[in-house]
Parts: sequence; C-alpha cells; structure tokens
Amino acid sequence: MSFEDEPQELSRAKTVESLTRDQQILLHTIYYLTKWMTDDEHFFKTEGKKVWIKELPLWAIMYYQITNGSYETYDYAPTPIQFFGRSCFTVNLSYEGVDDIEDLRELDILEKIRLSTSKHGFVTAYRITETGDKYLKKIPKEVIDEVEKLFFCENCAKRMQFYMNMGDNPTVVIDCPDCDESDVNLDFLESEDVSYKSKPYFLKISDLLIR
Repeated sequence: MSFEDEPQELSRAKTVESLTRDQQILLHTIYYLTKWMTDDEHFFKTEGKKVWIKELPLWAIMYYQITNGSYETYDYAPTPIQFFGRSCFTVNLSYEGVDDIEDLRELDILEKIRLSTSKHGFVTAYRITETGDKYLKKIPKEVIDEVEKLFFCENCAKRMQFYMNMGDNPTVVIDCPDCDESDVNLDFLESEDVSYKSKPYFLKISDLLIR
C-alpha cells in the first residue's frame, strides 16, 4: 500500500517532523506526566483509564523545564491567575507554551476538558488523543531523554515526585523520596525583578501638523 493510500489520520501522524522540537518536548512531557500519574506511589494517582494533566501543574513543569534549558524558544512572564475562582496568584507562565498547547489541540493531538468545582471555579486539564499516540511513537529518542532526565535524581537515580500546594502557604516542590540532593523548590509562584532602562521622549508638535 502506498503512502497516498493510507488513512488520513495515519498520514497526519507521519508528519511529526513538522512539529518543532519544543512542541515535541511538550507533547512527550504531557504523555510522561499522565503516565506518571497512574503510578500507585504518585501523588496524582488515578483510578480511571482516561488520565488528564491539570493545567496549573503542567504550567509549573513547563517553567521547571524552561529554567533547566529544555526548550529552545520558550520564555516566561509573571501572570496573575485565579485559582478555583477564589484566590489570585501570580505565576511564571510561558505564553509560547500555552500557544503550542492550542496548536497541538488544533492538530487533534491534545484534547481539553473543563470542569466546574464545588467552589464555582473551573479546572482545566489535557490529555493525548489517539491521533497524538501516533505522533508519540515517532518522537526522537533525544527529545524523550531531554524530558525524562529532569524527573530522575542525579544522585540516586530515583524518580522524583511532584507536589503542588495552593493553600494558604502555596509551594511547588519536586522531591527525591530517597535523598535530598536533587530536591527543588520551584519559584513558579514568585515574580522576578526585571531590570530595564527608560528615557523620556518628547513628540515634536510640528511633526503632527498637516502642511
């Protein structure tokens, strides 16, 4: 059977090379986190077969990856968000990452769910579609290694655990269960001071006159 005769969804899956390296990292990150969540030892364990990654933890992990140099084009900026419709936090959000999430949704690689809470807030989460599974199989090993190396302790090779507390004293922690060598307190919720220079600019009124 020729390439032209193959089903459209399979043909689309063969275009994984058309995704940027950063999009491939993001895709495998979502896969790894949802697979990670099914482990009985993990904080985000789930009983269901359909596993979703919540938006806020995903943003935090993206920030963790950016600060470790995983992405080539992603940056972050302090952004106020509302949590469960009741608390306001400032997080270091990557707008490039958010845009790529939407791009992957348009390609039917990711799907999104939005649920209301008992506090009348909303929770957004993502998971990989069946089409996305076909893309995953073609992601280069170097991209896979780039994602997964950040989730294992450099000292004891134990898999790290991720905790997010958005209560009165919010914290985001990546913790090694066996040693303290690789523990990370993410400053995902801390705004950075950005240095800048400015100077006054005076517009010449004469430039605005119609002659």
